[in-house]
Amino acid sequence: MQPFIQFEAVSKSFGAHTVIDSLDLTIQQGEFLSLLGPSGSGKTTILMMLAGFERPTRGTITLEGTRIDQLPPHRREMGVVFQNYALFPHMTVAENVAFPLEMKKLPRAEIATKVERALDMVRLGQLKNRRPSQLSGGQQQRVALTRALVFEPRVILMDEPLGALDKQLREHMQLEIRELHKRLGLTIVFVTHDQSEALTMSDRIAVFNGGRIEQIDSPFVIYDTPRTRFVAQFIGETNLIEADVVNVQGGRATIALSDDLVAQVDAAPELAKGQKAWFSLRPERMRLGADPAGDNALTMTIADCIYHGDHMRVQLAQGQFTFTARCERLAGDWKVGAPVVVSFDPRDCTVLAP
Repeated sequence: MQPFIQFEAVSKSFGAHTVIDSLDLTIQQGEFLSLLGPSGSGKTTILMMLAGFERPTRGTITLEGTRIDQLPPHRREMGVVFQNYALFPHMTVAENVAFPLEMKKLPRAEIATKVERALDMVRLGQLKNRRPSQLSGGQQQRVALTRALVFEPRVILMDEPLGALDKQLREHMQLEIRELHKRLGLTIVFVTHDQSEALTMSDRIAVFNGGRIEQIDSPFVIYDTPRTRFVAQFIGETNLIEADVVNVQGGRATIALSDDLVAQVDAAPELAKGQKAWFSLRPERMRLGADPAGDNALTMTIADCIYHGDHMRVQLAQGQFTFTARCERLAGDWKVGAPVVVSFDPRDCTVLAP
């Protein structure tokens, strides 16, 4: 199947500084793809090249097999939503939404119908005569989204559109955008540095680091099976420790986390006896006070307990070695300084060759 959008060997440099380096990326029609990474990793530059606000230094960008990297933005049929909304303060909500249709010189009656339908779709019809300054942050965000949707673009591009909202409203808008994506079958390319946001909304996530894709996969694979140390550290929270591979046999590896702590893990194909490896274990995968007869049962000391409302963070130590475990609030009566057995399944951790 031909990719809907395709980047082929795309690079972007600003003077001597290369921001994107030989990027190959395909996006399918109807997909919600998040570009995730720290500041300066190149994700916004990719969005700007796709929108037409920046041109690649090298390489090609195609839409349904047709090159678009030389086309101006208005000929690409893409809606763009920015973090600052970019609404016209002197226009009403309805006038803001109508603006791209007026630029296309559609008949007034058709514009009015499309604007009314689009505002009703995001439950803003009753606010159509207000100006942006009279709206809340969430309402302004919905107006910006509606303006991007109203001319029925082939692709919606979003550059951290929820970054200015408070936590509760941001989570509400994540679900609204996700629902619109499913209902309308939109193709969405979404830039964010928020791991939780990407995991919540995306069909696939491309994790960027230094202008390159470290991993591109479904949220489940990205979280449960990171392929690199960077992805393991960047996505969510993990205990990441450099370990020595003691033995590899029958798909199972024995690794030494320290002189006194040895663990059994599922072996990656590239693991070999005698090499160094990175051991990654999510805090929620650890069980405290569990049956010590399992594959991995490490005796440690509780160094601290931190209350988080719906769960507890338990800091564990043995000598210089530390772990963080996440436990249900009522899972046990953990006392600082007490010994505890920490257990986990070999399948619950990831071991990465360096």
